[in-house]
Amino acid sequence: MSRPTHDDPGLQPERTSLAWLRTASVLGAVALGFMRFVPGPDAAVVSVGLLCLVPALYLLVTAGRGHRARVRRFAAGTVSHHWWRNVVVTAAVALLAIAAAVLIATGG
Repeated sequence: MSRPTHDDPGLQPERTSLAWLRTASVLGAVALGFMRFVPGPDAAVVSVGLLCLVPALYLLVTAGRGHRARVRRFAAGTVSHHWWRNVVVTAAVALLAIAAAVLIATGG
């Protein structure tokens, strides 16, 4: 039995990589916006903002290497899912939302 081939071997990994770049960029912008606009003790705001900025920067810095690896795995038919990225980005967004709500509700 032959391995199934994909009609679009280069563009699927490209779309995935671009989606991760957009996600990382928006997460970074939201973290910077959080640090700029959310009232509260400076130490708390900066700590939460920087903690949530780290995953965005990591995704942006490793985007090129990740794309090349994704293309190789896709072409070989061994696509793997990095579930930890989803968990980290989700946790960062949840932390920003909860911290903003608490800081705004308590009046900073």
